[in-house]
This record gives sequence, structure tokens and C-alpha cells, in this order.
Amino acid sequence: MQNLKQTTIIILMLFTIITLTACGGVAKAQQAPKVTIKAYDYSFEAPTQIEAGLVSITLKNEGQEPHHVQLARLNDGVSPEQFQTTLQQNPEAIFALVTWAGGPGVVDFGGTQEVTMELTAGNYMLLCFIPSPDGVTHLAKGMVASLEVVDKQAQTGRQYPKADATVKMDDFVFILPSAIKAGPQVWQIDNQGQQPHEIGLIKLAEGKTMKDVNAFMAAPNGMPPFSDVGGLQAIDPGASGWVNLNLTPGEYVTLCHIPDPVSGKPHVELGMVAAFSVK
Repeated sequence: MQNLKQTTIIILMLFTIITLTACGGVAKAQQAPKVTIKAYDYSFEAPTQIEAGLVSITLKNEGQEPHHVQLARLNDGVSPEQFQTTLQQNPEAIFALVTWAGGPGVVDFGGTQEVTMELTAGNYMLLCFIPSPDGVTHLAKGMVASLEVVDKQAQTGRQYPKADATVKMDDFVFILPSAIKAGPQVWQIDNQGQQPHEIGLIKLAEGKTMKDVNAFMAAPNGMPPFSDVGGLQAIDPGASGWVNLNLTPGEYVTLCHIPDPVSGKPHVELGMVAAFSVK
């Protein structure tokens, strides 16, 4: 009997050791590292270097005007100085110099937007294309910063965010979920088109329609008939990103303002706009 007890104890000890060893050998799933960028009128407060891979970026708008953060990866051999010179002399030519890598979409004063993206190593520009009431873009007022993304160590065990809904962007259409509920949620945004696309979300003011939005955008004056509630900045074809949203009941519209290289018109004028209700 004593030998049986000893044998049982030894077996249990061995089982425990094997189990602990096996568990220790499995990498735990890790969340993407978090980075915060503060937007002011007209500058960014942001880190100058981050690690490559999956990263969560939160924009905090500390300014009085709406702001976003567009990340643009400079193509190999392109310097920040060359980019800015091209931007001043021939803005349309910058499309050939960069890869559009996403970023937090437009939020109003005091707003925040968190997005998750996968960044490759390289030199990036942080840009804000929003125009001020005087018609001059924030970029032209100096709202630009440099960011270096470096390979320091291989990421292991990091998982993509779990999406509550998927939105597909094509040329020139948004494919939205059939029903969108109120509350916190994560949207996966996939660009299935042949051009870069973005998704900007606005919430219509009570009693306002898309007609009011179009009239305001054609001639901005006074309070806008909507509020900017975030989104994902432009990503290249085949790319994806994740957007953290907290939607309240109401009427919303998604927009893409990226210009079409053929016609020069923003995608929104080519039909890339979609309305939806949140209940």
C-alpha cells in the first residue's frame, strides 16, 4: 500500500511538472503596444520613434479645430525634405512618394480616436489635411511631423484586435454591416479597391440631412450640421486597420475624401458615401 501511495505521488508530481513546462513554453497573447499622439492648432505632440509591427495609436485632440493623423510611409530613398518640397510645389505628386498607412480619423475638440495598424520599418510623416475656416490646410500651417519606425525585436504572440464588424472599401463604395448597434465596438476596415481609401465618420445633428452636409462642405460657414466622430485615415489597396468606436444612437454618414488621380475629384463626389442608423 505504501509503495502504491509513493508511486501515485510521483506520477502526480511528474504530471504537474510536465503541465507547467508545457504552459511555460506557449507564448501568451499580447496586446499591441499603445502610442498616444496629441493634436494642437497646428502641431503634433508625438514620439519620434516606435517599433515596427502591430501598434495601437490614440489621437487626442487638444486643439480648437478638428484634427486627424494621416501616417504616410516614405518610399525608400525619399527624404522628409523631398516630401515637403514636393507637397508645396506639386501636391498631387506626393502619391508616388509614399505608402498610405492609416491613422486615427477626424475628431472634434476634446475627442479621441484609437486605431490599430501594422507598420513596417521606415520613415513616416504625420500629416493633418483638414482645412481651417480660412481655407488653408493644417498641413500648410505646419501640422506635420516625422516618425521613425524601427525593427528592434520580432513581435511574438501579438494578436489582431477582435472585430465586432467588418467594413469593406472599394472603388468607390463602402460595404457596411446590415445592422449597427450603439455602444463600444471595434470595426475591421479592409481596402479591397485599387486606390487608397479612408473612412471618416460623422454624426448628423438632430434634424439634419446629407443635403445640409453637402451645403456646408461647399461653403463652410457657422456651426457644421454634424460632429466628427473618428474613423481610419487612408490605407493602400490590400491593407487593413481596426477602429475603436463608441457610437450613440443617431444618424451617421461615412465619407472618403481621397482624390481620384484620374478625375481629381474626391471619392465622396464619385459616390463613396454611405448613411447608416445606430439604434
